[in-house]
Amino acid sequence: MKTLESGDYVITVPGGYKIGAQALKLGAAIVQNCEFPNCALPVMQLVSDGCGETIILGTMADNRTEVVYAEVLQATNPLRFISKAGSTNPLYGSASGQILLANMAEEELNAYLASVKLVKHAPGTIKTVQALRSKLAEIRGTGISESLEGLVEGVYSVAAPVINMSGKVIAGLSISAPSSRALRQKGKLCKLALRGGEEISRILGYTGSYPLPGARD
Repeated sequence: MKTLESGDYVITVPGGYKIGAQALKLGAAIVQNCEFPNCALPVMQLVSDGCGETIILGTMADNRTEVVYAEVLQATNPLRFISKAGSTNPLYGSASGQILLANMAEEELNAYLASVKLVKHAPGTIKTVQALRSKLAEIRGTGISESLEGLVEGVYSVAAPVINMSGKVIAGLSISAPSSRALRQKGKLCKLALRGGEEISRILGYTGSYPLPGARD
């Protein structure tokens, strides 16, 4: 205790000790590192190390119609897909956005589908609301979202859900790469995305089955 006291980690008070300033600073740093999305970065790095592609953590934007790229790790491959943290894209167009849509509350999803304007961004952009409904049902069944040229021509993305302690999907962890390379290793990329999504979910305190079984179906 003398060592802790000399370092200002504890303070002697009548009848015992209380936490010192340095201990409070250390606690604050630990909490910050465990907070989302900071806690996802080490896992994102492991996923990146496993494939060398661009890794994106997508969360719901305040307007509830877009996905925000909260964290991005750029690919190490010379030929790569480049994105920036803080950028946004329509939910229907991106793999991580579709993960969020597939797990949206039914009433909110119906309102979204009734008002959304499906703008074509690339050859693979979903064209109709019915096609989007079918895609979301598929994602609920498989627990994973794949997008080929949904937003950018020549780019393939795969995303897995990130689930918090309450069992709510709060993000999508995606891997994006040039389709010419990604399509040759789709199976590997899907497994990496699922592994990363589950690991982040466990860090957040989620203890249920992964991915969510059938969501709302």
